[in-house]
Formats: sequence, C-alpha cells, structure tokens
Amino acid sequence: MTFILSMTLANTFFWVCLHFGGAAFITTTIPSPVRRRRFDYRKPFFEVSQGELSFYRRIKLPAWKDRLPQYNKDFDKRHLRNEMTPAYVREFLFMTCQAEIVHYSIAVAGYLSLFFCMLCDDPIGNLPLFFCIATFIGLCNIPFALIQRYNRYRLVKVLGRMESRGKPAVS
Repeated sequence: MTFILSMTLANTFFWVCLHFGGAAFITTTIPSPVRRRRFDYRKPFFEVSQGELSFYRRIKLPAWKDRLPQYNKDFDKRHLRNEMTPAYVREFLFMTCQAEIVHYSIAVAGYLSLFFCMLCDDPIGNLPLFFCIATFIGLCNIPFALIQRYNRYRLVKVLGRMESRGKPAVS
C-alpha cells in the first residue's frame, strides 16, 4: 500500500509540475527573439479558419470559455486595459499563441508519465491505467488551447479595426 501511495504522489507531483511550471517554464526560456518568430499570430499554424470558428460555435465555446480557470497576470480577461493600443493587442496575440503551445505541450509531454509504469511490479499490467490518465489529462488541456484560438480570432479582428481607424501601430 505504501508503494501505491508513493506512486500516486509521484505521479501527482509530476502532473502539477508539468501544469504549473514545467511546460510554461520551458516555453518561456526559449530566447525572446526565437519565441517572437515562432509564436507569431500571422503564421499559418495560428490562423483560425471560418470552419474552425463554426466548430467553436457548435460546441458553444463562447458560452463556457469564461468558466474555465486562467492564469496570466498580465492579460487576465477580468482586468484588461481600458485603453487598448495596437501594441497591447499584438502582445496579447503573442501570449495566446504561446499559451496554446504550452497547453499542447502539456498534452503531449504528459505521456512521459508512462515511465512511472517502469517502477511498478507489473509495468505492462499498469500501462493501460497510466495511458488512460495521460490521455484524460491531455484531453483536458485541449479546451484551453481552443479558447486561445477563439480569442485570437477575435483579437485579430480588434487589431484590424484599430489599424484601419489609424491608431498608431506601435510594436
């Protein structure tokens, strides 16, 4: 029983570290110029199609997206700047790209928890359980990535309106 408790605590610690530090820390330690190039909202990977937007509406994403927790002290949806500038919106767009990658990274890196099976008496017998846990937690990160994409689509429209009105485009 002590071994099972130890494994449970170790696996829980792994997941907590991955969610609240690991993936974000690794992503944010990439040199800033590289991150700016890689997490550019204009890159095809980050563009949101009309079909994708239609899917988000079908799953009623706008109705439930604000009920999920968020962690970003600089771009908290409850405390956005009153006077948004194009530079602020561009930074917000960058953060949505970065956050999307963090959530995908968590979903994929979570499968590293399968290595905990090697510590069990019956690694092959425990593999389905660990695989199910990794898959479940990975799937739980997908809605957060979808929210980033949905918000990015809306922010691109805001930025376009700002730039068409002639607000100074400070980068």
